Amino acid sequence: MDFDPLPQQRLAIEAPLGPVLVVAGPGAGKTFCLIARINHLINTRGLAPERICAVTFTNRAAEEIAVRLEHTLGDRAEGVTRGTIHALCLALLREHAEVAGLRKGFGVADEQYQKVILGRLHVPLEQRGSLLNRFSRHRVQDYRLTDDDARLYREYAVWLAHRNMLDFDDLVVKAEELVRTHGDIADAIAARWDYLLVDEFQDVNAVQYDLLKRLAAPHGNFFAVGDDEQSIFTWTGADPYVLVRFSRDYEIDRPIVLDKNCRCSRQIFETARRVLAQNPQLFEKQLSAEQESAYEVGAFAFRDEEEEAAWLLEDILADRAASGLGWGDYAILYRRHKVGEYLEGRLVRAGIPCRLARGRSLVEDDVIKYVIAALGIVRDPGDPVALEAFARCVLSPHFLQEVEAATSAARPGPLSASKASPPDPGDFLAAIRALARRRPAQDPDTKKLWRLVFQVENLRALTRSHRALVPLVDEILSQSVGPYRNALEERHDELTDPAAIPEAVRLAERLAAAIAAEQEIVIAPQGGLEIALRGMLAAARFRHVPSSSATRREVKEVGEVVIGAQDGGPHGLPLTLFKALQNLHSLEILDTLPRYVTFDLETTDKDVEVCEVVEVGAVRVVGGEIVDRFHSLVRPYRPITPGATKVHGYTDGDVRNARPFAEVWPEFRAFIGDDVLIAHNGQHFDIPVLRRLAAGREGVDTLVFYDTLPLVRSLSRDSAKLEDLALRFGIDAGRAHHALDDAVTLARVYRELERLRAVRARKAVLVNLLDYLGLAFALESERERGALKESLTVPGSREQEILFKVAKFYTLGRYSDALAFYEMERERSGGDSGPSVDEVIRRLGGRALMTRLRAEPDPAQRYPAAVARLRALIDEPAPAGTLKESIDRLLDRVALSTSEGIEVAPDRVNLLTLHSTKGLEFSRVYIVGVEDYQIPGLREAKENRQAEIQEARRLLYVGMTRTRERLVLTRVERRFGMEAGGSSFLEEMGLQADAVGAE
Repeated sequence: MDFDPLPQQRLAIEAPLGPVLVVAGPGAGKTFCLIARINHLINTRGLAPERICAVTFTNRAAEEIAVRLEHTLGDRAEGVTRGTIHALCLALLREHAEVAGLRKGFGVADEQYQKVILGRLHVPLEQRGSLLNRFSRHRVQDYRLTDDDARLYREYAVWLAHRNMLDFDDLVVKAEELVRTHGDIADAIAARWDYLLVDEFQDVNAVQYDLLKRLAAPHGNFFAVGDDEQSIFTWTGADPYVLVRFSRDYEIDRPIVLDKNCRCSRQIFETARRVLAQNPQLFEKQLSAEQESAYEVGAFAFRDEEEEAAWLLEDILADRAASGLGWGDYAILYRRHKVGEYLEGRLVRAGIPCRLARGRSLVEDDVIKYVIAALGIVRDPGDPVALEAFARCVLSPHFLQEVEAATSAARPGPLSASKASPPDPGDFLAAIRALARRRPAQDPDTKKLWRLVFQVENLRALTRSHRALVPLVDEILSQSVGPYRNALEERHDELTDPAAIPEAVRLAERLAAAIAAEQEIVIAPQGGLEIALRGMLAAARFRHVPSSSATRREVKEVGEVVIGAQDGGPHGLPLTLFKALQNLHSLEILDTLPRYVTFDLETTDKDVEVCEVVEVGAVRVVGGEIVDRFHSLVRPYRPITPGATKVHGYTDGDVRNARPFAEVWPEFRAFIGDDVLIAHNGQHFDIPVLRRLAAGREGVDTLVFYDTLPLVRSLSRDSAKLEDLALRFGIDAGRAHHALDDAVTLARVYRELERLRAVRARKAVLVNLLDYLGLAFALESERERGALKESLTVPGSREQEILFKVAKFYTLGRYSDALAFYEMERERSGGDSGPSVDEVIRRLGGRALMTRLRAEPDPAQRYPAAVARLRALIDEPAPAGTLKESIDRLLDRVALSTSEGIEVAPDRVNLLTLHSTKGLEFSRVYIVGVEDYQIPGLREAKENRQAEIQEARRLLYVGMTRTRERLVLTRVERRFGMEAGGSSFLEEMGLQADAVGAE
């Protein structure tokens, strides 16, 4: 829906070229003006979209701009450069890394990585966030650090430099330094655009401003929109006076002020304006709101947080009963997370659905965190911070503390700029191996330690077997991730290989041809089933899938591929389409090692710490075939024990004339070359023995190992012994426990394991489509479902039952939009396409089951949504470049996702910090803790820190102006057992808090 701009909005939209400063109050249409200004520049001023750059401060804002521009400009919207300031700086530094004094391939340290470094520097966990804030202010505001903080900052910088990493502030500081010190490069970059727009300008710090100003220098077309009264991020270096600086630098006498608040009621807005009356006013403005509300702003006082929470619950329930609003129309705002966490518990116990919303960056999702931590090791196997981050994903916090205590002897103390480089991660891994050996072998925690060792070593080999990012990520995901599991992978042995279903293979070929020809894929009407199948295609990221109205066109139109019931064959269309999509997707993920060396050792005894080698055997495999062999007996310096002789048959006499290991090693190392060295269960014995005996010798540090044991255990619950595997695959094992025979056997067994891994990969991909598959099964006619269920002879009948039992939980679960998609598409088609939503829910298990599934977050349900979120970040098809460049690109995107912002829940009461509410609005808002020791804060109030108090006023103003109709402010006398202070801000607004619950 298009809106006619208000007079002040039109002034901003149609302003002449040159510098423009727009001061936009809350709810005044700031984003609307920004989008309309871009449209005006393109459609009226004739600027090419490619000559426009729009800078935002969150990824969500950039995406909102993209969506709105696409609505007005169509495909031309893609030409507009848009993104966050950090993404812009990163792109510039990637392009000019060497000139900026950086090494190519540098990484971006996200907050988790930064905090791990501080942990290595022995900074307590609770102090790391505030210390990083001080580091940031030091770099962008010349904030003076204490001597201790300055020392930590130097050591922190040494860590980053040694690992070739930049943090977020580095991105901006070094990009600004680049354009300031290299005028030719700055001119070339600035010449790419003729117009620069910056949103949320009050959040710009001094360094960012200098960078942006330089980019706009050649043309002076600089459109800045912000609000000095909504500047609430001073800890990042932001300063509302940046708007004053802009007006002075560009000689702007009066900014354009968007003065009409279109969100809040008059009562709310006038009260909110009074909280700012004590702050200095940087610009002359008269803001107003004209909407009337039936509610005055309410203020209530309580004795403590318990009374406050009890009243809140009662008031929310009463208000909702009277108004008929949804839960998502309510928000509770506060300054400190502790308040939100307390209220969450009270709401949950009262049966009120709620969501404690924090800014959820991608890396806070456990599945994505695991993949990113694993990729950190793949990218740089020598990074000790990446290793520790990965260990935190695999081990529980309690067990991790034990590991850290046990390995502390291997970890050096704090670094200084003059000290040696950070420690070798091999020390950390060796210490974990030693700890695992000291513990009881069958202890579950011991097994977790060994699992960590196996995973880290195998991750280092993955770049040899994968040439693209998608298959690499899929292999990482094939390992279980904490409480997260791939439901298809867990039951892969009960499922059919998609490549073994002829109908699925044929349908996959048709879909591939349609994609290549950019044809539309139309699902023929089938009583509502077509809606679920369209949703499945959309979730699989098919672009040309027309909506419901298009499915009613005459079939076989030019440029269409029509899929009907006949394409399903005996399995039915839902299962066949799902398997076809698996076939299509798995074409990209079935990379294998093109060449490798399998090896085995026989030794004097089984003591990994002191044993010596008596036989080395190895074979080289290229393209799945053995092409070369290596074998040598070795003379040890200690006698062969009778027990070892009983196993491998060698005595001291057999090896008396053999060469010692020191002479055999150079030949063996030359045989290995650059190939991956594969062992079976080698991390327990063969690999540490080889590393110990070859320590200090040339070539040992560059060896890359891969252990097949985790792969075997993930594929089957049967025995994982090499001889049992050979028997299962029909492979002649030769002489067991002879090194060369075992190496040959392992090469042949590994080939079979790779084949089984490919089959499992096909069965387990696209777990994120399960919710739509469950919907499709529910929408199949009762007759068809009954026939399949009753006939065990019909192909796919048992498999459909298995998948339906698994998939329905995802369809009904909290992370799926399948039912909402079905309801929307059904209504769009007139409401006569398929059964009602209530009937579909009944077929899936009923509303009671759905309520239970949606009441609490379930890690198992979260997995498909997390995988889909991760895949959206991966380029498909992969752009030209190396695998390392693809990994860097993904790690960059995840690191930058800390700017994602808050996602609100539309069907739950939203619990939010005041800082996280920018850009949001609700019908009902409760601001909890409007007392001096919360807002502005204990120290700020007692020490009368005016700068912080002024920002706290702005923060409260931002929270209050999120409200459309009804606003309630609360305070207590004591919070969590401590005096809460007075309520200066309520007094400044002229609000008298009504006492509730007092005697």
